Amino acid sequence: MLLSYVNETANFPFSVALVIVAILAAIEGVGLMVGAGLFGFLDGLLPDFDIDLDIDAPDLSTPSLSGQFLTWLRIGKVPAIFSLIVFLVAFGLLGLFIQGLVNAVFGAPLPALLASIPALAFSLPVLSIGNAVLAKVLPQDETSAVSRDSLIGKLATLTGGEARSKYPAQAKVKDQHNQTHYILVEPDIVSDSFIRGERVLIVRRKKSVYFAIRTESNGLTD
Repeated sequence: MLLSYVNETANFPFSVALVIVAILAAIEGVGLMVGAGLFGFLDGLLPDFDIDLDIDAPDLSTPSLSGQFLTWLRIGKVPAIFSLIVFLVAFGLLGLFIQGLVNAVFGAPLPALLASIPALAFSLPVLSIGNAVLAKVLPQDETSAVSRDSLIGKLATLTGGEARSKYPAQAKVKDQHNQTHYILVEPDIVSDSFIRGERVLIVRRKKSVYFAIRTESNGLTD
């Protein structure tokens, strides 16, 4: 009975989300057993879009909202695969719950697309809380801390909206291994602001936000 309920057309997007979770968990589990995190590449991709598909971040009309939204979701606090799984589980289970509630009250579920709207809306705070909990539970080794700090002194390119004091924007930067990372950047000088496409020099880090200064010389290289 439960299986038939999950397979109903109205529940299709939520069922798919949970199936994807099972597949991702199985693949990552195999990767861990052989000593390789098969989805580690997502850590460099996720923040470049709302859920990133290697596309530059949307240039929002209110640039500050982009940085605030990503900070609120705590994107980058944990490996991207964990964030993705938390979101998909929340979306799938909340969607099924909403459809079950609506069906019990009105005798029929909502159309799948319509039910996806509240499921998506409620999944975002769950993702934020889930990332916060996982960030405290998952072990943080010295290697990851050194990796983050090693970006200091590198040149970054703004990929999101305008970065201003207290309102970071997304940027991409390459590490010493030529791997691209997507980070949140804020001007180190309060009166400064950076626009999309501008290259800046990272000078320090505070938690998940990097602070940068404008590069006055065109001779600077990565």
